[in-house]
Amino acid sequence: MVRCIKHEFLDVINYAICQTVHEYLNERTHEFFRRLGEYHLNEALKRGLIKIEPNDKPLDVLTKIARYLESVGYMEKILINKISEKEAFVEMYGVSVTKSSANLIREGKEPFPLHDKYYVGSLKKIRHPSRVKGCRI
Repeated sequence: MVRCIKHEFLDVINYAICQTVHEYLNERTHEFFRRLGEYHLNEALKRGLIKIEPNDKPLDVLTKIARYLESVGYMEKILINKISEKEAFVEMYGVSVTKSSANLIREGKEPFPLHDKYYVGSLKKIRHPSRVKGCRI
């Protein structure tokens, strides 16, 4: 029997973790989430859940991360559209933590955008400078 964590459960956990981080860390929340994403990515790489090679192209790395996040149920579908050699437009559907993230934003708090941290962190692995901009929920 395959057991899956329901999105509702993950969404509630996400809200509780983010609230706690904000309560205890305030202005250090962003740095905490950045480091959490780095540790998570490193552990996924170490376990062989994701494979990133030093000579991978940035778009290939983004695609690998997208397929991984889909495969574990974090998102239903991720579309990556190449705009130029230095820019891509990423569309995400069926995000498992949408409600908690939207509530945190309404409260003026930062949600934990795992996908953003994964994208930036994975591109750092191939020594490609990157940033995420224009995120909407």
